Amino acid sequence: MLNNESIKDQPIVEPPSKIKGQKKSGYDIFLGCVISSRLPFLETGARKSFGKLGIELHDVEGFSCCPDPTGVELVSHSAWLALGARNLTLSSAENGIVSFCSGCVETLKGVNHGMKERHAFKEANKFLAKVGKQYDGKTKVTHFAQILYEQLDNVKKNVTNPLKNFKVAVHYGCHYLRPSEIIQWDDPFKPVTVDAIVEALGAESIPYEFKMECCGNPTSKMDKDISLLIAKRKLDAIKKTDANCIVVVCPACYQQFDFNQKEINNTYGTDFNYPVFYLSEAVALSFGFTPDELGMKFHATRVKKFFEEINFDL
Repeated sequence: MLNNESIKDQPIVEPPSKIKGQKKSGYDIFLGCVISSRLPFLETGARKSFGKLGIELHDVEGFSCCPDPTGVELVSHSAWLALGARNLTLSSAENGIVSFCSGCVETLKGVNHGMKERHAFKEANKFLAKVGKQYDGKTKVTHFAQILYEQLDNVKKNVTNPLKNFKVAVHYGCHYLRPSEIIQWDDPFKPVTVDAIVEALGAESIPYEFKMECCGNPTSKMDKDISLLIAKRKLDAIKKTDANCIVVVCPACYQQFDFNQKEINNTYGTDFNYPVFYLSEAVALSFGFTPDELGMKFHATRVKKFFEEINFDL
């Protein structure tokens, strides 16, 4: 049930609409670092699916790393706050920012939450003044899945190739739901949104043990073996069900399940072979876009055989 509703060295040019005090319709798109640098094919699905829904996405010159909601904040909260606030000052869209990365959403929403504290507000703007900026804490930030959920009827109307025989193990991940007082989106213990979107596409969401646990990706920075073991535990649980694929909403989770399945198999002698789809890719597939149009040849866990096995109409 839903709860509710080297900056200094790089001169930044404000978008004309910002200078004039006007607002563009739609959203400013924030892709973050991982999608842009390592998973550009996920951007393709994002743009195609949102374009089909008639949702305007605007590119913004000057967006940087969000920055990372775990590493950077722990090293320097002040730098994390200032860098995030700087990104938020660059948005001039009517609906603010939509991000296709759960970690970026957590950071940008977290900065907005932090700016409610007077000392944080002053501290961030002290740094921003050095690059000629000031932030009022009012830029709205939305996860792309929230928009899909809130436009579920529009999503259903655009499904031309239902994801029949997709038996999906939905992985929510950590940043999508928590900390709930900052994210303020879906129930952090019993979420429903991604499952509802998946089923609106014609697929079936399959329950499984450990569904709400971390994928293990962040742990890889400290202990790769433990990271793989955490992922294996989830994959073991999925294998006990009828699920035949995985859907995620976070690029870190995508890398963990897609890129590392082969390494998990080599390490533990398992034979996992679950295709992993980003939610926006699954939406775009159901809207009639082909795997080639979506760049699915770049998936580490191949999808072609899966489509053949379930007789999915390409």
